[in-house]
Amino acid sequence: MIDLHCDTIMQLLDHPDSGDLYRNTWKIDIEKLQKAHSKVQDFALFINLGKTNDPYGRYEEMRNLCTSQIHRYGEHIQHVLSYQNVESIYESGKIGALMSIEEGGVLGGDLDKLNQAYQDGVRLITLTWNYPNGLGEPHCGEQHKKLTPKGIEFVEAMQDLGIIVDCSHLNDAGTEQLGDILDVPFVASHSNAREVTAHTRNLPDNLIKLIANKGGVIGLNFAQSFLGTSSISRIEDIVKHGLYLINKGGEDVVALGTDFDGIKPDTEIKDASEMHRLYDAFKEAGLSVEQCEKLFWKNADRLLKEIL
Repeated sequence: MIDLHCDTIMQLLDHPDSGDLYRNTWKIDIEKLQKAHSKVQDFALFINLGKTNDPYGRYEEMRNLCTSQIHRYGEHIQHVLSYQNVESIYESGKIGALMSIEEGGVLGGDLDKLNQAYQDGVRLITLTWNYPNGLGEPHCGEQHKKLTPKGIEFVEAMQDLGIIVDCSHLNDAGTEQLGDILDVPFVASHSNAREVTAHTRNLPDNLIKLIANKGGVIGLNFAQSFLGTSSISRIEDIVKHGLYLINKGGEDVVALGTDFDGIKPDTEIKDASEMHRLYDAFKEAGLSVEQCEKLFWKNADRLLKEIL
């Protein structure tokens, strides 16, 4: 399994009594990932610009916690800085830890800070969250607004560095623009299909096809409000979105982006250790073993190989 998004580091920072990266009360920890046969887990460093006076300081706190926990449990988990790291992780049986920033505005449009983030080990950046941030417009903002000149400069610099560009939370016009700016694939790390569930965090058909045509991937998000109308996040709704993405973008576009520990805890899949239930559900829905393997890790692995 390769999961392109979780918010566990935020929970560990804000709730230090809840455990650590090896074992905690949240949905993702090393023990649960081992049960899920996890290959790579993305750990997002999420900064809410509306709730902190020092976004970069918050980022540094989260980064320090993430890297120190990876170091502490180095016999089980390894920081992913390159695809060579990914290959060595596959050989060793460890879990790969991909570190990302969720909210590109934390860097303040400063290319020196972007370069520093790369040196810090960040390999994926979600350009916006739910606020305009100097780079672009969020999904809940004005859909016609494109990336700012600084946003274009930032995206081009990310490509040059080898940082994966993530359009989850970005508006439609900005996401469409990425197809013209980038020469490499980009991702929607944790987004679903808008035609299945009408939410602006989900992708319309034209953007599903754009990401697919660029060789990118879309990580299925387990958030109830993006899946359907049930009071809990149901397996059948995740499958419905996955099958739709495959129908519109092909079997190479769909991946996992659970958003565990950043969404409401009422999920039919109790935590990462139960991901086999989703695998079985996709098989029962008619996907072949090879298609399930693509969804669970091979599509994301291909993208990591191309960009890192």
